Amino acid sequence: MQALLIFVGVLLVMLALGVPIFISLGVGAISIWLLSMGALQPALIIQKMFIGVDSFTLMAIPLFILTGELMNYGGVSRRLIDFAQSLVGWIRGGLGFVVVVTCMFLAAILGSSSACSAMVGAVLIPAMVAAGYDEDFAGGLVASSGGIGPLIPPSTPMLLYAVAAGQSVAALFLAGYVPGVLVGVAFMIYTYIVARKRHYPPGPKPTVKSFFSSFGHALIPLGLPIIIMGGILSGVFTATESAVAAVFYCLIIGLFVYREIRFKDLPGIFLRAAKSTAMMLVVVAVASFLSYAMTIAQIPQTVTKIITSITNNRIVFLLLVNAVLIVAGMFLDAGCAIIILTPVFLPAVIAMGVDPVFFGVMMTVNLMVGVLTPPVGMNLFVTSSVSGIDILRLSKAVMPFIFILIGIIVLMVLFPGMVTFML
Repeated sequence: MQALLIFVGVLLVMLALGVPIFISLGVGAISIWLLSMGALQPALIIQKMFIGVDSFTLMAIPLFILTGELMNYGGVSRRLIDFAQSLVGWIRGGLGFVVVVTCMFLAAILGSSSACSAMVGAVLIPAMVAAGYDEDFAGGLVASSGGIGPLIPPSTPMLLYAVAAGQSVAALFLAGYVPGVLVGVAFMIYTYIVARKRHYPPGPKPTVKSFFSSFGHALIPLGLPIIIMGGILSGVFTATESAVAAVFYCLIIGLFVYREIRFKDLPGIFLRAAKSTAMMLVVVAVASFLSYAMTIAQIPQTVTKIITSITNNRIVFLLLVNAVLIVAGMFLDAGCAIIILTPVFLPAVIAMGVDPVFFGVMMTVNLMVGVLTPPVGMNLFVTSSVSGIDILRLSKAVMPFIFILIGIIVLMVLFPGMVTFML
């Protein structure tokens, strides 16, 4: 217990000082090691860090990041927005519906919350404000809907959990659809209620010709989720192989079909994807050593004993864990939190008889609250930067959506079968 308290203290102090997360985690891991084992063994530290990233499954992450960069550069978001407009834009509050539906489409392609918020916010926030929507509501809806990105596969947080917990990527991806769709539907219901109350206008009804035209333009990018999940579930691809297929598909679309990517653009696209990958994997490498240090210090076993001494009730246990995850999400991004906390909670999860796949999906949904809460709140900063809305105003505007997410988490805890019934 002493080692855990020292680690938390060191981590909070370093984060408060603005130290990069991977250095903060590394110093925290070293403090645990010194307290438990005494002298450092540099060769062992490097070995554990290397083992942490030497994973075939993790190879899917840079490939999915590259897929997102290619789709972002290739004009996909505009075509998906046009299709979403023809689907739901004619309902009262239709532009809000378009935001949610477009984010759900992009979630099945990008798997990134911040990318969804940036791509959709840049186009639709000005359009919503021009149509008479309140700026705060528009910004809050975009920031919150972007959080659907990691819920609907492919999902980087779920990939990280699969590696950390030794679970099936296919099972996690399949289980992610229900909460992803549920969050989208709940956001649309709330949007409709607000639109009725504030008299937001409906958009024009599409003609049959315009509907099929927009559908035809969106059909090619909408084929990508079918390739990814169809290949994984049918056993044709592993998650990593499906990511390779996705990259080739995006290259063909961008270079030869839409022709919005030129060969001279590729080095810049690859460089941005490489930077994003490096930022993520260096955290995974350091977190791998941290996990080993925690195991040596018997922190997971200690946490399991503390939790089981408080309650043997599965629901109470999950509610306690969710409270911890919400607090952790305020200071850590979803990937870091999953890498750090999975080894800590997994023994207790198994001891309580909770399905590890369900737990991974629950963690992912819970940590999406973190992208909407300061001081980390990535979606708040991204939406603020593309819209110019003050970060404090956005923080207030997303509160109803945070309560909706918490309500869905409680629903999942009470009825876990709604997540796992397809497995």
